[in-house]
Amino acid sequence: MPTATESQEKPMQRSSQPDQSKVNPDQPKSGGIIERLRTSFDDIRSEIAKVTWPTREETRNLTIVVIGISTFVGILLGAVDGILTFAYSLIK
Repeated sequence: MPTATESQEKPMQRSSQPDQSKVNPDQPKSGGIIERLRTSFDDIRSEIAKVTWPTREETRNLTIVVIGISTFVGILLGAVDGILTFAYSLIK
């Protein structure tokens, strides 16, 4: 009586068509440079169409957050610099 693994194993069959996953992406595609440029621009256009762009309000809010965090970090670094400068002057 065959075991569970033996009964489920099937021999691999080869296909007469070449495996598309083994195509080298670095290999230049057939066609002239104009055709390749056109294909590239078409690909770029289709990817840009898929982008979800932020609304004006989201952009404004996120800009305010970035400015606020940058200001906080600047003040924090300035304070640390002042403290270290004062400590260095005591040592000297």
